[in-house]
Amino acid sequence: MVYIIQNKEDLDKKLEEAVGSGQLVVIDFFANWCGPCKIISPKLEELATQYAEKAIVLKVNVDDCEEIALEYNVTSMPTFVFIKDNHVIDVFVGGNSEKLVKNMEKYVGEPIPVEIMPEIVEVEQAVEEEPVLD
Repeated sequence: MVYIIQNKEDLDKKLEEAVGSGQLVVIDFFANWCGPCKIISPKLEELATQYAEKAIVLKVNVDDCEEIALEYNVTSMPTFVFIKDNHVIDVFVGGNSEKLVKNMEKYVGEPIPVEIMPEIVEVEQAVEEEPVLD
């Protein structure tokens, strides 16, 4: 799932949650008027689903959250910032979906293939629904 950041406090809260869970954070700095941002957005959504257990994907609209964009020195869109344990570990600019995929693999490992995701959900639901024996 991709989470849209509303303000600085919202971002700080999400970063804190990620540190607690040990997850990678990917921040996509975008603008509604940015063509490359629109083109890469479906790929980012797909990666967010595939890496849901290992990564948190956040989107920051630079027009709505200028102070956050300034804090991360964003001058072009899209800009992707990779954060682990509250430290920026990588940044790249541009709508290069291949590089986005490679960075996700590099920082969190292999994704769960989309084809088997429904099976995983079914197994998880079955485990949750099993009666507890006293």
